[in-house]
Amino acid sequence: MDWILADLLMFLCSVAVYLAVRKTALNKISPQFNNLAMFAIPLIIFAIGDVLTRQNMHVGVSQALQLLVAGAILSYLGNAMSMVSIDLAPNAGYSLVISKSYVVLTSILAVPLFHAKLTAQAVTAIALIVVSSAAIMITPKQAHKAKSAAWVPLALGSFICWAFLSLMAKHLESEGMPTIVFLTYLFIVANACILIEMKAKRMDLGIVVTMFWPFTLIGIAAAGFNFFNFYAIHIAPNVGYVNATNTASIGAVTVLSVLLFKDELTKQKLAGVMGVIGGLLLLFLCH
Repeated sequence: MDWILADLLMFLCSVAVYLAVRKTALNKISPQFNNLAMFAIPLIIFAIGDVLTRQNMHVGVSQALQLLVAGAILSYLGNAMSMVSIDLAPNAGYSLVISKSYVVLTSILAVPLFHAKLTAQAVTAIALIVVSSAAIMITPKQAHKAKSAAWVPLALGSFICWAFLSLMAKHLESEGMPTIVFLTYLFIVANACILIEMKAKRMDLGIVVTMFWPFTLIGIAAAGFNFFNFYAIHIAPNVGYVNATNTASIGAVTVLSVLLFKDELTKQKLAGVMGVIGGLLLLFLCH
C-alpha cells in the first residue's frame, strides 16, 4: 500500500469519526465518552491485530518512555487542551485554526529530522489547505466574547502536542516499530488517562451500554483513522503531507453535514471546500 492510498483511507475514516461524534453530540453526550469510544475500542482492535499478526511487543526502556510521553501528553493532553480551548474561545473555529495548523510545523521539521522532501508545489498545496480550512471553520456570526484568554495558549499547546505526536510516531516507526504496535502502547496509556479522568469526575459508565452502537461505530472509524494515519506518516515523503490531508477532511465533513444535519452552507464555507479540494489535488499530483 502506498502512502497516497493510506492517506485517502485515513481521510475517509476521519470524516466518519467527525460525523459519528457530531451525531452523539446532538444527543448531549459528554466529550469524555466520545474520547473513551475513540480510544478503548481501537485498543481492542489493535490488540487483536497484534495477536493475529504475531507482533513482537518488546520495546526498550527508551522507547517505553517515549510511548508514555506520547500517550499521556502528546495524545491525551493534546486532545484535552483542544476541547477546553474550543469551549473558551470567542469562536470555536479560531481555536481549531491554530491547533490544526500544526501541519506547517511538521512539514518544516520533517526536512532536517528525517531528510524529507518539501517541494514548492507541496508548500503551496499545504498553505491552500490551511487557509481554506480556516474559511470553513471560522463562522463570524458565532463570534462572542472569550470566556478566558487562556484559549490561545491552550490551542497552541494542542498545536505543539499534535505536531510532535506525528514526529515521534515517524521516529519510532523509522526505528523499526510496527505501526500497530506503536498504536497499541499509545492507546493503553491514553485509555488509562481517560479512565482516571472519568473516575475523578465520577462519571457514570452506564451510558456506554445504552449508546453501544454509536460508540462502536465511532471506535471502529477511529481505529481505521489512526492506523492509516500513522502508517501513511511512516511511508510518506513528508509527515506534513499526511497532516495536511487530515486537516482537509473538515471540507468533506462540512458538505456531508449539510446533507445529514441540515447545516448551513455559506458562500465562505463553499469557497473553503473548493480551496481544500484544490489543495489536495495539488498535493497528490506532485507525487
